[in-house]
Amino acid sequence: MIISNYINAQCLAFYLQDIEPRKLPPLSLDERLKIAVNVARCLNYLHNERAIPHGNLKSTNILLEPPNMNPLLTDYSLHRILTSAGTAEQVLNAGALGYRPPEFASSSKPCPSLKSDVYAFGVILLELLTGKCSGEIVSADPGVVDLTEWVRLLAEENRSDECFDKLLLDRPNVEASRILGEMLQVALRCILPASERPDMKSVFEDLSMIVL
Repeated sequence: MIISNYINAQCLAFYLQDIEPRKLPPLSLDERLKIAVNVARCLNYLHNERAIPHGNLKSTNILLEPPNMNPLLTDYSLHRILTSAGTAEQVLNAGALGYRPPEFASSSKPCPSLKSDVYAFGVILLELLTGKCSGEIVSADPGVVDLTEWVRLLAEENRSDECFDKLLLDRPNVEASRILGEMLQVALRCILPASERPDMKSVFEDLSMIVL
């Protein structure tokens, strides 16, 4: 049994995937950047002050506490008290939802790591930028079905603007375009192969440098 404080807050996934008629207010660019920075701050603390991965990072495990939309991370490090079968099931679930890093596909016993956290955080950043769910099929193009591949393709073709959430493009301006572009570059670095991925400290610092 796990006992924790009760938090009266909806998760990030509900805000991003809410459809018309909306029950929740859409998140502004300012709020999305602050959420990204604060989640990165939490992960940086776990990684560098406690040396433990979150292990189950996804948008349903990020609660947004009103009225300031302060993000709260839940379910961190539960893999440390799970059986090996429980950890394997958690990894499979992460794969189905689109948060599992590609290196886990070639491992017979994948285990959450600091690098896998960075990948999952990159996927969450893409969710914040696109408003799409990481597990949904977003493109009919052969070989390009998930969120990460779709965004990579658009970025390679200099069509990044096509991936951003339409709710963020109602009033396009140069400053907003700059911020979206810089956040996207951080996200794309997070989903690189494990050997090329930055650590969470670098990710947090890079996001903190993006100022509205």
